[in-house]
Amino acid sequence: MPLDARALIAAAIAEARPLPGIAYTSPEIFASEQAAIFATHWLCVGRTDEVELPGQWLRETVAGAPVVVVRGADLRLRAFHDVCRHRGASIVGRQACGRDARFVCPYHGWTYELDGRGSNAPLLEVKVDVWEGFVFVTLGAAAPLREAMGATPPWLSELSPLRRARRTTAVARANWKLLVENFQESHHFPGVHPALEARTPTANAASWLGDGLWLGGIMPIRGETVSDDGLLHDRKRISPRSAVHDAMLFPTLLTSVQPDYLLTYRLSPVSAEETRIVADIHFHPASPETSFGDVFAFWDQVNAEDRAICEDQQANAHSPGFAPVAYASVEEGVIAFDRLVAGASPDVP
Repeated sequence: MPLDARALIAAAIAEARPLPGIAYTSPEIFASEQAAIFATHWLCVGRTDEVELPGQWLRETVAGAPVVVVRGADLRLRAFHDVCRHRGASIVGRQACGRDARFVCPYHGWTYELDGRGSNAPLLEVKVDVWEGFVFVTLGAAAPLREAMGATPPWLSELSPLRRARRTTAVARANWKLLVENFQESHHFPGVHPALEARTPTANAASWLGDGLWLGGIMPIRGETVSDDGLLHDRKRISPRSAVHDAMLFPTLLTSVQPDYLLTYRLSPVSAEETRIVADIHFHPASPETSFGDVFAFWDQVNAEDRAICEDQQANAHSPGFAPVAYASVEEGVIAFDRLVAGASPDVP
């Protein structure tokens, strides 16, 4: 029997209960989300410093479609389907980034300029835009980026210049919605993240719910920053605020501003039960690299704990016992996210 994704998810929201297990395991629902959410919304694919120089490019898969974003010789940023117009090979291969004077298809040698012009046919263009250093693309006829976002968290516009210090990539055996829902609440900290709870006690956490696609939260800090010992160690501040400011841009950009660094997580759904996570840590350019180790170690542990608990949920989502009965009173952010999913998910034919 075909699944009605919108009705299934909307019914759970109407009854004020979390989504049922099938919302995280069904290939039909996943396919509908790919078509209705990931193929139509603006999705973050990186930061402008990754495509700063002429010829620099990055490659990302968007709703199953490979896309390459490149800085042209005229310094304009463009995006194209990474598909040769001859026989459909990937023009930049499978690498995540690189720099070239022009693109040459490795299959039959068709060539393309950085502005998409080809010797035989042009590359097909994809919409691209930039906001606060984040690069976005969309495959659909979405509204302009800033209009689509709605109200944006003020703290993301207050950041000092940033330098990416490290990127890690992992595949979580969990549905993308479980990962976002986990990010949207903090009352799991005492049980899952005792070290994080010690630095950011959840009792005083507050939600920030905009009128658009941004959802956020603010938490006080015990100490100078969030790290193993809670000390700045000569790292320069990037934010004037002495608290943690988290924000999720629907559907899959997760950000966390600490006093001295920025965490970003980009989620790329692979299947109903797997999600690729690209995690970046950014510091002020003047911060000494020798001071980064305690921050790296701290978040390696926290991220591993989050993946483990979400993978445990995913494994249990197949059980008939996976029948959540209610949201906790402090899960405003989770409910708001689930409502965005319900509003975007079409009926599955």
